[in-house]
Amino acid sequence: MQTRTRYQDCKELLSTAWPLMLSTGLFSITLFVDRLFLFQYSDAAAAAAMSAGTLFWSVTCLPAGICGYTSTFVAQYLGIRRVDRAMHVVWQGCLLALALVPLLVLMGLYSYRLFIAFGHSPELAKFEYEFFLGLVPGACATILSSALVGLFAGSGRPIVLLYCDAIATALNVVLDYGMIFGNLGFPKWGVAGAATASSISLCLKCVLLAAFAYWYLRTNRFGSWPSDAAGGIQLRNLFTLDLTLMKRLIRYGWPAGVSVVAEAWSFAIIMMLVGNLGERPAAATTLALGVNVLAFIPLIGLGIAVGVLVGKYLVQSQVHTVQRVVEAALIIGVLYSGVFAILYGLFPEQVMSIYAIGNDPARFESIKPDLKPLLYFIAAYCI
Repeated sequence: MQTRTRYQDCKELLSTAWPLMLSTGLFSITLFVDRLFLFQYSDAAAAAAMSAGTLFWSVTCLPAGICGYTSTFVAQYLGIRRVDRAMHVVWQGCLLALALVPLLVLMGLYSYRLFIAFGHSPELAKFEYEFFLGLVPGACATILSSALVGLFAGSGRPIVLLYCDAIATALNVVLDYGMIFGNLGFPKWGVAGAATASSISLCLKCVLLAAFAYWYLRTNRFGSWPSDAAGGIQLRNLFTLDLTLMKRLIRYGWPAGVSVVAEAWSFAIIMMLVGNLGERPAAATTLALGVNVLAFIPLIGLGIAVGVLVGKYLVQSQVHTVQRVVEAALIIGVLYSGVFAILYGLFPEQVMSIYAIGNDPARFESIKPDLKPLLYFIAAYCI
């Protein structure tokens, strides 16, 4: 039996993970740019973006994690040449995402009361409400996209995800610049403009993924469709509800999202409480956590890659290889987080200087005393 080295394990994992890490990294850039531009707009806008943005992530990460678990099912089904089952499980993820749309809309409409309940000022709560409500279409698109992401990640085509995220991120930056400040012929919408820009870019990503999925399916790029005689699902029955399969998706997918949602809700509650301290401390927290998304969100892409390889090797009954893949992921994750821990802990001045771009120097200097200690805490958190 051929012995694999740890280097080979990491190399194989990275060959699958790097497009996914870049893809999720581009999403973190979307969040970072939102907060950078909103800080230039006003302290209240930056503070609202953090609390409402954290709430957005809290309500989307669990369903997105469940729907994104389609990647593992897709890897298993394609491993046994069942393209029909792979597409069918992706559709179940899409149906689950669509079923959550009314709940997300209701949360958006009643979110103002939630922000007020945490003691935020009416002005700050208004900004938070505008930002969260504007992100609701983006939340729906994010969850729906997660199921489609599983199709390309599980089939070993993560480069498609990278293309879609690159286009969506570029559009978001342009729309942020126009809709927040009233440039490029857009009205000056401030906080609402940032949320609208993000939602438009996230919806575009979803449309692109759906278009690629349709094209790949029509051209048999995922493999040949099994005949009816071989027990395959007929194409006309592909887009039907399969409660048994959906229950399996939820059963195996929710553990992948529960740890993320626990952390996300912890952050959301903390951000709500920070909002009681005033606009300036809340804005400083926004800036600190704004750079933190660059450190942790790409690791979500690493996690997706692990799920794909685990599904692949479980089909081949290579349990020992599965264990080595997980160990390689831990090594890569520790090294990646360690780099950012060093960056935030030893070079906080250089990190903070990013936010000085386009801002009044006196205003930026006034927020630095609150921002610098937070970077030290984030450095420790990365470890």
